[in-house]
Amino acid sequence: MHVRVTGDTNAESGVGEIVGEVSGPLRQYFLARDYGEGLLGVVVVLMCRDPQLKFKQRIRLSKKEKKLYMDIMLESEEMTQLSTDSRRRAISERITTEVPQILARYAPPRFDSKRFVADLTEWMHAWEPK
Repeated sequence: MHVRVTGDTNAESGVGEIVGEVSGPLRQYFLARDYGEGLLGVVVVLMCRDPQLKFKQRIRLSKKEKKLYMDIMLESEEMTQLSTDSRRRAISERITTEVPQILARYAPPRFDSKRFVADLTEWMHAWEPK
């Protein structure tokens, strides 16, 4: 299973630093796992931009690629004010809350979303600072 976390952020938000920290290890964790042929990949884009730019959340299921692409919207002002550990916790919470909700609406048949969500949640909670 291919799982990728990337971001579209302002540098001062600190979210890019978190993306760099989480992306590789999360990708490696899921690479050898299989959740069925219905979905082969999940791409999460952490969107952290000034709200005045009026970015809208995008969610797209590519049936051809068997990949689900989703934006998770973050408040740029909030992220800028948080410490690195608090930012990690906030991002982990948003991923473990929003990815299951989006999968519930978009995941195709023959994809074990329940097991995927359990593995994702377990990994994210282990990654969070204590």
